[in-house]
Amino acid sequence: MCPCLPARYRKGWSVKEIADATLRVPLRTWATRIDPESRLRLERLARSERLAGPIAVMPDVHAAGAVCVGTVFVSADAIFPTAVGQDLGCGMCAQAYPLDAGDLPRARLERLLAELGNAIPAGRRSYRRPQELPVHLKEKPLSTHALLHEREGIGRFHFGTLGGGNHFVEIQRALSGQVWMAVHSGSRGIGAAIAGHHAQAAQSRGGTGPLPWLEGDSAAARIFLEDLQWALAYAAANRRRMLDAATAALERLFEVKLGAEGFFDVAHNLISWEVHGGRLLAVHRKGAMPAHAGARGIIPGSMGTASYIVECLGAPESYASCSHGAGRRMSRTEARQRIGVKDLRRQLAHVVYPAHPGIERALVEEAPAAYKDIKEVLREQDDLVRPLLRLEPLAVLKGG
Repeated sequence: MCPCLPARYRKGWSVKEIADATLRVPLRTWATRIDPESRLRLERLARSERLAGPIAVMPDVHAAGAVCVGTVFVSADAIFPTAVGQDLGCGMCAQAYPLDAGDLPRARLERLLAELGNAIPAGRRSYRRPQELPVHLKEKPLSTHALLHEREGIGRFHFGTLGGGNHFVEIQRALSGQVWMAVHSGSRGIGAAIAGHHAQAAQSRGGTGPLPWLEGDSAAARIFLEDLQWALAYAAANRRRMLDAATAALERLFEVKLGAEGFFDVAHNLISWEVHGGRLLAVHRKGAMPAHAGARGIIPGSMGTASYIVECLGAPESYASCSHGAGRRMSRTEARQRIGVKDLRRQLAHVVYPAHPGIERALVEEAPAAYKDIKEVLREQDDLVRPLLRLEPLAVLKGG
């Protein structure tokens, strides 16, 4: 076990299954606690037709839409287009730099954050002029003229921009002092347009139950998965564009050309055909990271707590999946009711962030107290991932 975790978090959590006569498939959970709203959604999903095995419930599970964040389920012959939310391809990328955090005192971090805010539109902001998309996104078609129109519109205006909510660009410090940068964002408005289009198609063609589906071998399912792959590619390129902008800001600050190392990118809202237990299955992951054996991933805590780079263990019981973060323990409404701006400032005293009253009132929803303990979440899934590196937040850009 990685020495970056205290000994009291090294004891593993045994996965358990929840089953009764009302559920078509059991719930296989890594979460020690499941809130009532999430439990209702999970049990409703477990009554759906066409599921081909237990539902894997990650330790960061929380209610959000029809399917909880932190949910993984499989089907042998159906695709559920609405199961992975609106932000198709949402995920994270991370990269290390040959810099020591000691060279980034608070005043310098404040300058860097101002640079990032100028370079990267965040939240409701977008570029005033359409951005040029990479060749691989322009050459691959989308399935309808309407979606192609959206690609040339919101797809180009949003390219290289940061979403709101829990999305961020964060400057981080490893225990060695090395500086890292992480970006959490997705496919923005164009992903939502693709998701909305195929949700309507599924509702008109799919079966009954809490989630409409498409026959796995149908033309409609194939077309959806092709558009989904485009959204995944857009989301990854969007993150890379922001990371490149952040790197350029670092270079301006230090007046040097920086080499970078250790880059990786992983999505956590996706559907893919994979072999599990000797069967080809459509694995639906909403707010859950693929964790195939030997792969690397990053699991963030909150804007005031550590993130962890992990080695994935490929556990078959979770369909080679793990949590995508710490997960919320308060809804956004509850956080606004229970956490004030003074609480936010106290919890983020060690982090540089956009600190003006308007955005602080929005950021109370993202306060560390609104999230689960990341160390506990890692302990609960120590059969799914192995922590490699702890990254402490230094400065974070949020869209509010």
